[in-house]
Amino acid sequence: MYYRTDLAYEANESLAQKVEGIKLKTHDYKHGEVVELEIMDEAAEKAVGKKQGKYITYETKSLKSLNKDSRLEVINILAQAIKDVSDLKRERVLVVGLGNRSITADALGPKTLDKIKVTRQFFKAYNKDYDEDYNEVSILEPGVLGTTGIETINTIVGVVEKIKPTLLIIIDALASRKMRRLCSVVQITDAGIEPGSGIGNMQGSLNKETLGGVKVVAIGIPTVVDTATIVNDTIELMEETLKDKTDDVGQIMGILSDLEYNEKHMFIKEILSPMYGESIVTPSGVDELIEILSDMLAESINKAVHPGYELIS
Repeated sequence: MYYRTDLAYEANESLAQKVEGIKLKTHDYKHGEVVELEIMDEAAEKAVGKKQGKYITYETKSLKSLNKDSRLEVINILAQAIKDVSDLKRERVLVVGLGNRSITADALGPKTLDKIKVTRQFFKAYNKDYDEDYNEVSILEPGVLGTTGIETINTIVGVVEKIKPTLLIIIDALASRKMRRLCSVVQITDAGIEPGSGIGNMQGSLNKETLGGVKVVAIGIPTVVDTATIVNDTIELMEETLKDKTDDVGQIMGILSDLEYNEKHMFIKEILSPMYGESIVTPSGVDELIEILSDMLAESINKAVHPGYELIS
């Protein structure tokens, strides 16, 4: 892949031709759409560059600007998606917030944990195995290697072995290849997650196979893009604006138009790398965005895992 994206349906969009072994369905809503993508075999996995599994992606123009009714509807859509990919019934749930609380664009996971309805302590105090309105839920903020000195995956595996959840929900900030998708997309998948992959520190995979049968649901929202993506998006807008011009600028843009997206992105990256390296960019006002998005994710998770949970209006 020439570009960086954590979104499976973006990776699928980049393919030059349709690949067998990929199932795709789209559902439209008045404020956005849900794309259901399933990668069903090894050939499709290799072509897309994403693990086999189901990926449910909700996209809207802005998750920040939803009105009250639309927000509640989105929460219900996301909660149902969590149930669908996990086959969620009665579970012992561990919710993990990946990322660094001190870096706002990477704080989505930890901030979401602050609003999760935690109940495991009550199940233990009253020696309960079942409750009509609530599942047993605990949370974990493993931190990052740079501050804890411990690989994230080791912390998670150790806690899983100790408390033995039946469902692991992992929240993380993602990267997109399109500026318009920053803080506007939620991806929910049962394909697991690879902590540290975003910074090149591959620690291994967390999925049902590697965790001895524990179901894994990964939830993410893109909060960053790389600098080459910004330039590439800008050039595409310039191409659209100048497509009817015949001066030298228009001719130059026409030459760029002949390149495929990936080729153009790679060309831009080669130019920018000596000056900026592997720089990434996040939206302005990201502090407010992370608060809004973490509230929405927490409400969606609470709604999904607790049958009796009442949404906060």
